[in-house]
Amino acid sequence: MLELIRQLVLEKEEGDWWDFKQKHHSNFLDLLHDILCMANVIYQGERYIIFGVNDDYEIIGLKTDDVRRTQADILNSLRTKSFANHKIPSVKLDTFTIDDKVIDVLTIKNKTEKPYYLTKDENKKGTFVRAGVVYSRLGDTNTPKDSCANPYEIEAMWCERLGLNKKASERFTDILLDYKNWKYDGINKAFYDIDPDYTIEIDGNEEPGGKFWWEEGLFEKPDKFYYLLKYKSVELHKILVVRFRSENLQLPFPMIEYVTYPDAKDGHKTDMYCDLFYFEKESIRFSLFKHIRALEVESLSDKSFSSPIETQIKPPIIELPFLIVDNERHLKTITTQLLSCFSDFKEERNSNTEIAGIDDPALKRHASERFFSEWAFRVAHEKCM
Repeated sequence: MLELIRQLVLEKEEGDWWDFKQKHHSNFLDLLHDILCMANVIYQGERYIIFGVNDDYEIIGLKTDDVRRTQADILNSLRTKSFANHKIPSVKLDTFTIDDKVIDVLTIKNKTEKPYYLTKDENKKGTFVRAGVVYSRLGDTNTPKDSCANPYEIEAMWCERLGLNKKASERFTDILLDYKNWKYDGINKAFYDIDPDYTIEIDGNEEPGGKFWWEEGLFEKPDKFYYLLKYKSVELHKILVVRFRSENLQLPFPMIEYVTYPDAKDGHKTDMYCDLFYFEKESIRFSLFKHIRALEVESLSDKSFSSPIETQIKPPIIELPFLIVDNERHLKTITTQLLSCFSDFKEERNSNTEIAGIDDPALKRHASERFFSEWAFRVAHEKCM
């Protein structure tokens, strides 16, 4: 994120999804208005309010005597407001140091729950936010507190919320998460009860094993087959799924990021492939992951959609250190962090007596690649999650 912030500052302007503030708002209602405007912007990505940048687009940092809200302060204040349908914008506050100057960055997540608005007027020290009014942002300008977003923006917000602006292939990402309205025939087919034109077919042709450590280096090799996601019998998505039958563990084949490898020209010498296995939130693959996990058990828990991934049905033996990332930018941040401390990995691997004691080259490769996956998972969660 630091590189993104630097780039936005260098552009010396504000935009639809980023805004600079010299310091934190003294009145929470001013911050609430800014959050509502940002949360309602029609933009497929996160939005940022960056504290510690002056009107000349210089990073001046926050002073020690400045009033600074914490993430807990902001979340608690938002929860006290009367949001329509109890839909509260999702926000996160992070603190960074750039050139010895401290800044705060408030990230507002992009959700399809827009438009966000209040059902009760808020008024404090002459500042107000009106009930029933949809605020937004156009370019570098927020909707004034005594005005309303234009009808075209509001229409676009409702279309996004209701999924009316999505292609059938895009809608699958959402309707897979409506777990209870999918009807399975107990064999290999299912339809979406609200709109039966959406169907799932499970291909019965299975292939065992593979080339990665978790396909060949564990006590059980998984089977691989396809989920065919269709609309009016037209195949929209064909997603490879892996199943550890003995473990009662089934999930889509993860995405793969090749962090570094033997002939990579990135200055990091290695004799193995250092692969990062991950799922990206808001993707069709992650929606199918959640869909499958939700249908496995009667009651979901916090671990159902988290990682490391393991069976929900029995005491687990296999634990898969697959990452769940926010987006491509988040993935890039993680890979950059891993490369920056890659020497630590090599030192840890070289001192691992278990790996050193393996004579078989294939088994040693699997053990080394598994060690990297577990090391990368730990570092990513310590520094980037």
